Amino acid sequence: MISNSEIYGIKIMFLVKVILALFITSLSSCDRNKESKTPPPLVTVAKVIKETIPIYQNYVGNTQSVRSVDISARVEGFLVERAFEDGADVEEGDLLFVIDPRQYQAEQDSAIAQLEENEASLRYAKEQVKRYKPLVEKDFITQDQFDQYVTAVDEAKAAVEADKAAIKLAELNLSYCRMYAPFDGRIGKRQFDVGNVVGATSGFGEVTTLATVVQLDPTYVYFSPSELELPQIMKQKRDDGLEVSVVLSDGSIHPHKGKVDFIDNTVDPATGTIVLRAVIPNPEKTLLPGQYAEVRLLLGTKSNALLVPEQAIQEYQGGSYVYIVGKDNKVESRDVVPGERYRGMTEIEKGLALGEQVIIEGLQKVKPGTLVQTKLAEFNDTSKEPIDPAQPIKK
Repeated sequence: MISNSEIYGIKIMFLVKVILALFITSLSSCDRNKESKTPPPLVTVAKVIKETIPIYQNYVGNTQSVRSVDISARVEGFLVERAFEDGADVEEGDLLFVIDPRQYQAEQDSAIAQLEENEASLRYAKEQVKRYKPLVEKDFITQDQFDQYVTAVDEAKAAVEADKAAIKLAELNLSYCRMYAPFDGRIGKRQFDVGNVVGATSGFGEVTTLATVVQLDPTYVYFSPSELELPQIMKQKRDDGLEVSVVLSDGSIHPHKGKVDFIDNTVDPATGTIVLRAVIPNPEKTLLPGQYAEVRLLLGTKSNALLVPEQAIQEYQGGSYVYIVGKDNKVESRDVVPGERYRGMTEIEKGLALGEQVIIEGLQKVKPGTLVQTKLAEFNDTSKEPIDPAQPIKK
């Protein structure tokens, strides 16, 4: 039989449990009230838009100089002057090197003096012919003697012509002592310093290359499309020409678009490709020969392309997705198939409809099912801008 004290203790314990339950219920209610007062997160959204975009084909290419000339020593002698800094830009006609000209100046002076001597001999020989011609007509001298005077005139004439040729050669050799830039370009590292003997020294007509000048503006870029793409390329060439833009290794875009000016006349059977060449303006001289670059060949346009800002695209293993704000401002995840990139926008080939809102800022705050507040992003209306092949972003 339970005593009164035990009954009293049981009542006390029951009362404590009731009070604890009420306290916990009160805390939960406070938490729910607190949560209900927290506003939904704010995210920035952009609408899916429709535009006409360019269609590009990307290739790996390499740059080459339009012109490259070795500055060579055509005559032998001491190098006495270098008139440039290694790697400097030069203009056509700028002095580059000087070989000691004294030997070749002396040879020219000697040839001139020899000419004057032989011209004097020619004048004397002509006077002799003029003097003895009446005598041979009167038989005062023999014909054989007169013919010797005539022959002397011919020999003097030949000597004079030989002297004139020697002077031209001496002048040419003297001109080789001074070397000039053949065109506007950039000169490389010098191969010989002042004081060295340069020029042909072995007797086999060798020449000494002192430096190399390359033309940088414009420049060539070569690339090799597949033969399967050739019909489309040739059609575009006939219709509107072939425009290219160059994307550098760091992802930046060369500011000047170029034109394809050469398509090879044969396909390489080993690779199934054909060589194309584009001429690229390069006034800033940022492109150098030998660089690898991504070549983007414009092959037409695509109308009614659906575009979203590229930062809306998220990736997972095997695909891409975006977060959209759907019915009742709730977040939905949508798998998409991205296409071309253009002016900071990405084409969506599949997965979105015109006018839907994609989240571009605040992605870390949400997940599917989250209730959000939205702020519409402001973008320039690119649909009214001309399509410029120099603008696409590296894909």
